Amino acid sequence: MFKNYFTIAIRTLWKNKVSSVINVLGLAIGISASLVIYLLVNYHFTFDKFEKDNDRIYRVVSNFSFSGEVYHNSGVTVPMIPAVRKEVTGLDAVVPFRTWNGDAKISVPLDKREPKVFKHQQNIIFADSNYFNLVSYTWIAGSPNTSLRDPYQTVLTESNAKLYFPNLSPAQVVGKEIFFDDTIRASITGVVKDIKENTDFTFKTFMAYATLEKTSLKPENWESWDNTNGAQQLFVKLSAGTNPLQIEKQVARLYKKYAKQSPDDHSKTWHTLQPLSDLHFNADYGGYDLPTGNKPTLYGLLAVAAFLLILGCINFINLTTAHASQRAKEIGIRKTMGSSKKQLIFQFLGETFLFTVSACVISFCIAPLLLKMFADFIPPGLNFQPFNQPNIFLFLLALAIVVSFLSGLYPAFILSGYKPVKVLKNQSFTFNNETRHAWIRKTLTVSQFVIAQFFVIATVMVSKQINYSLNADMGFRKDAILSFVLPRQDTVANHRSVLLNE
Repeated sequence: MFKNYFTIAIRTLWKNKVSSVINVLGLAIGISASLVIYLLVNYHFTFDKFEKDNDRIYRVVSNFSFSGEVYHNSGVTVPMIPAVRKEVTGLDAVVPFRTWNGDAKISVPLDKREPKVFKHQQNIIFADSNYFNLVSYTWIAGSPNTSLRDPYQTVLTESNAKLYFPNLSPAQVVGKEIFFDDTIRASITGVVKDIKENTDFTFKTFMAYATLEKTSLKPENWESWDNTNGAQQLFVKLSAGTNPLQIEKQVARLYKKYAKQSPDDHSKTWHTLQPLSDLHFNADYGGYDLPTGNKPTLYGLLAVAAFLLILGCINFINLTTAHASQRAKEIGIRKTMGSSKKQLIFQFLGETFLFTVSACVISFCIAPLLLKMFADFIPPGLNFQPFNQPNIFLFLLALAIVVSFLSGLYPAFILSGYKPVKVLKNQSFTFNNETRHAWIRKTLTVSQFVIAQFFVIATVMVSKQINYSLNADMGFRKDAILSFVLPRQDTVANHRSVLLNE
């Protein structure tokens, strides 16, 4: 039976080539857009889902109120870290780390040759072994318990180890030395695999947290409770059953106890716990190397995908019902030969499924081209690797089933409802039969045009906004402004004045 359905579907598709191509392309456009949007939305919503007990991981962030204005900072003061570790209860882990300020120059010593220099190195942090208990890394060489225990110890990811020591295995890299900005001599004590999952923790070089107190990188006001810096991060892992509000209250009491506020100071400071799941989406506190996502925008994209699919389905329904008269005699003969309405419905749904599968195959081929076409608007970590992303095939299969049902159900009921006697007498399209379903076709047609016009108007508006933002007069010459970072190791104040005057 199913073989017969498939054979008839192929014959119908081949006999009506033009309408079949229009049907398939209409569905393919909607499915292609939906696939690309799914990849984008799935990319953002899968950030940092791989950490163990990720629902119990929070970042301690700072908030300030000055003259009625509220400001946010993702960091904390340095002395808060030991205080939290010592006095706050209900925590399984306290994980501090400090990000490297700006770019770094890393030099790799070579035997009897000039050292190999790598400029503008980023994603460097100062951390201890607790960091690797928070973020799940796979160790290739070294030990997570001892690799960052002493000052100047450094752990590299596998990609950085291959970059700095291309001819050595991870085990051979351990024990080698590298220099940071020609001033800090560090020893490599471990190598870990790069995280393949989507994560905001994009760091690739980890230096022992104890190094800060031994070098000029130690920040000013190290012991001050008034110096909040976004580079100084503090993550905590709550014990099972602990309420985050309880921890926030303990941190508030801790800050009030040690941070002495002047009577003339009317500002307000408070700390909150930011869930790990919010890290990628909250622009108030920001992430690290990657831009934050925007949930309303992502939900809006899902709505766009849904409307495009609805357009494709309506287009398919209208074209199928418009060509219904061409299959009226076929249906009449089938019913005369004993076919039931249920069998005919399954046959037409099967034909629709074949159309949809063909559209999915086309969309599967188009998706990489669309991603390449819109590469400037797509995050660099978003890749189309279907054989490494089985969820793509599951999404297309689910989409094929849903679209086949939505697109094929109404035409299947219309086509299978013809009376054999009237069909064979050429009376299948009487006035009563036409008016019975006219309102449905009119509604679908009007809806199709309304949605299409909405997208056209929205496209024109966005185009004008982009054109305005690119060409609006900003009141100054953008090509006459330079921005650069001064070297941290140059501590001579007079040098800055000379540079400014020159």
